[in-house]
Amino acid sequence: MNLENWFRPAVLKMKGYVPGEQPKDTTTVKLNTNENPYPPSPEVLKAVRDQADQRLRLYPEPTADTLRKRLSQVYRWPLEGILVGNGSDEILTLLFHAILGKGDMVQYPDITYSLYPVLARMREAREKEVKLDSRWNPDFKAFSTQARLTLWGYPNAPVGNGFPMADMKAFCKRAKGLVLIDEAYVDFAKDDCFPIARACPNTMILRTMSKSFSLAGVRLGYLFGHPSIIAELLKVKDSYNVNRMTQAVGLAALSPAGLADMRKNVRRIRLDRNSLIEELRNLGFTVPDSQSNFILAARRGHPPAESLYKNLKKRGVLVRYFPHPRLKDSLRITVGTPAQNHRFLTELRRLL
Repeated sequence: MNLENWFRPAVLKMKGYVPGEQPKDTTTVKLNTNENPYPPSPEVLKAVRDQADQRLRLYPEPTADTLRKRLSQVYRWPLEGILVGNGSDEILTLLFHAILGKGDMVQYPDITYSLYPVLARMREAREKEVKLDSRWNPDFKAFSTQARLTLWGYPNAPVGNGFPMADMKAFCKRAKGLVLIDEAYVDFAKDDCFPIARACPNTMILRTMSKSFSLAGVRLGYLFGHPSIIAELLKVKDSYNVNRMTQAVGLAALSPAGLADMRKNVRRIRLDRNSLIEELRNLGFTVPDSQSNFILAARRGHPPAESLYKNLKKRGVLVRYFPHPRLKDSLRITVGTPAQNHRFLTELRRLL
């Protein structure tokens, strides 16, 4: 089979994004993909039941205007400056397709969300990676002000730390191109980057309902940006990219009761995160402070991190291991329920 006749060379050469494992065994303690361990709001479940009727034969709102209106109210952002997507990953794909041509510069930290390089290589863009220092922060002066697109996470995966707000804002003001701040985990953090986006028209904020809202299976993300930027992105999105059920779920999650349920779960996860960090430090791991619902725990010596990952998996506990040179001694652990965290720590102690 001669694939060269059918696919672009850039696609044949690249490696695809590798998602976290999804075990079929429901007894597995799943601490590898940063899902919320608590169920979504009862308001969400009611919305799903209410939508299961003859309306499913009808197309959804093409630009999710009712949901965008609610997002506008909750986040105090103009409706015309909001784009809703089939998960934040779809919005990232739209951005890369709309902004980057072959050879255009895109930049992001090394290390960050591993989908960014995949999307860059699909577009045959010119990649610039800015190394993180020993405290997992980039030198923002090392970012090019000429890049067409700059991205970073706040908090940044897979470490979970937030970058200095003043440094981020200063770069956004200097940048000639567009800047995306990926706030997938920001509800677990102390603050957010909306003040930067309000002050810098070239800066966008990306959010998702996968993490704090316990809705990873629904696939709902949303982008906040200057209305003129959103208008261009609306040109290239799929006609009906967010289905009727998902739009209804989003509205329910953003209701007063839905928001209250989300914030309650976030408070529980923050407390359990801090306890888990302390336990791991007592076991000899180096764990940076986290602003997210996951932590990065590093430990040199025997057994190595990759061995711990494999043996935890054999014992029914999934965490995430990355073969990146700076992460080879580390495990990324999603904060679970107290019972899940206890099981993880029990099995880890046995292996140590």
